[in-house]
Amino acid sequence: MLNWEEEVAPALAKAGLAQQPVVAEPQRPQADEVAIALQVTAPAATASADLSGGAALRVNAADKRVINAKTDVNQLVPFKYKWAWEKYLAGCANHWMPQEINMNRDIALWKDPNGLTEDERRIIKRNLGFFTTADSLAANNIVLGTYRHITAPECRQYLLR
Repeated sequence: MLNWEEEVAPALAKAGLAQQPVVAEPQRPQADEVAIALQVTAPAATASADLSGGAALRVNAADKRVINAKTDVNQLVPFKYKWAWEKYLAGCANHWMPQEINMNRDIALWKDPNGLTEDERRIIKRNLGFFTTADSLAANNIVLGTYRHITAPECRQYLLR
């Protein structure tokens, strides 16, 4: 079984697999290809010089922080905030789509002139309008105001749920 505390090389050795270095046959680039490559990669190399050192390292759960962490925000495992992942899974289990529910009786009740009174229809319309707008505003506030500051990936997953 994969253990996230273990380095990659010992895990491969246990499985009987040895890491083989990839050897590519060098090709001689043309002079104009070299000039184009230098122009394209020079700005990117200077912008990411500080990130290149830690990009290949495995994320340590102790290094994760909810706000302003320096770890990779795309690596979920190992979890530091198990509560956020559990809330994300609970939110996924609590989710349903209108296509999954048979609403034929509801549609028939709505279309029937004697099914609902005018006051009941008004309450339903107002509640749907209010909660649709409130959900939209809350989602915008979370994404635009909070999400960019959250750096723990499991917390980000929960917020986007």
